[in-house]
Amino acid sequence: MMEGKDRQVPDFSIAKDLRHDGSIKWMQPEGREDVLGMGTADLDFDCPGCIRDVFRPITESNIYNYRYKPDEYYDAIISFFRRRYGFEIGRDWISNIPGTIAAVCIAIRKFSSEGDYVLMHAPYFTPLKNTIEGSGRRFLVNPLVLRGDRYEIDFEDFERKIKEYHPAIFLLINPQNPTGRVFTQEELERIVDICAENGVRIISDEVHSLIVYGGHRHIPILSVSEEARRISIQIFSFSKGFNTMSLPHGLILIADKVMQREWHDYLMPYNFHYASNSFAIASVTAVAGGAGDRWLEALTGYLEGNRDHFISEVRRIGLPIVPLAPEAGYIMWIDCRNAGIPYDTLGERFLDDAGISLNNGLEHGEEGRGFIRLNFAVTRQCLDEALQRMSRMFGKA
Repeated sequence: MMEGKDRQVPDFSIAKDLRHDGSIKWMQPEGREDVLGMGTADLDFDCPGCIRDVFRPITESNIYNYRYKPDEYYDAIISFFRRRYGFEIGRDWISNIPGTIAAVCIAIRKFSSEGDYVLMHAPYFTPLKNTIEGSGRRFLVNPLVLRGDRYEIDFEDFERKIKEYHPAIFLLINPQNPTGRVFTQEELERIVDICAENGVRIISDEVHSLIVYGGHRHIPILSVSEEARRISIQIFSFSKGFNTMSLPHGLILIADKVMQREWHDYLMPYNFHYASNSFAIASVTAVAGGAGDRWLEALTGYLEGNRDHFISEVRRIGLPIVPLAPEAGYIMWIDCRNAGIPYDTLGERFLDDAGISLNNGLEHGEEGRGFIRLNFAVTRQCLDEALQRMSRMFGKA
């Protein structure tokens, strides 16, 4: 297991020019070079130095053969959950798939049948809707309710939909994308109780859980209760927190012995256990073992500052938009219903008039109508530039 903390914390006020390095977020429209990339959910910052350090021996050996996962890999993941959540997981709970959406897809196919309903909160992350429907399952929504500046679960609708449609799976996204909600122990217990009483399995996608802001605490689904461990599959990745999206490595945790056997039997033909990416294994071992803890703490502080700065500046300038403070992650869900812009053209207007590439809320379902999704994991200088452009766009400059 790797010990110690990474001392190579970068200056988050500095970022490379990512417009021409293959970055999806910073891809420039044809004929333009000035667009700010604030859509796709990744970071603009260098990864912690511990990741580069563990890559060096691999590249120097220049051998990329079939490799098993060493004991250090499993020990690091177990220590991560113990250190961060005070929660003890078993080695036999752990498996991996190269990609979290692929993990969701395979879990849906294993633990439901074609034509079954899969329930999910809305607004939603569209690739997961596509995953459900592309698997031959029927997509069903439980709309979150905006009360003041915070989204809440409509449990009456949640339970009614489960009793009426009998979904095989509830796909929980926690922290929620795109609203940034971190669900409480009480909310999770109620979800588990309703699902358990009605024979519904839970797949919990927890990829945005590494960056959580003051006053909030992420609770892994498997730590909620014994009943949660009986019916739940937990999917997790270190990529959103440490910016290793191009080293896809989805972790799947299953506590129930029967589900474990069914899952491993189903995975056998995919051969994921045999052909592992040596760079992904090394990076996960490093950050899970604690070598990136100091970096992640510094990043979280910087992003919380960005979040609060953006909200306060929008209010100070008097922009006709209302950013909702996320409790986790680095996605800002922004209410533009009083901005005087047709809802279906919000994305185009911010791109054409302000040179900002972001996501129209309609990409997240009808519940996103009138909203936009903006990634604030950029330098403060970039964030201020975006605010200035919005000021000119709305005639406030």
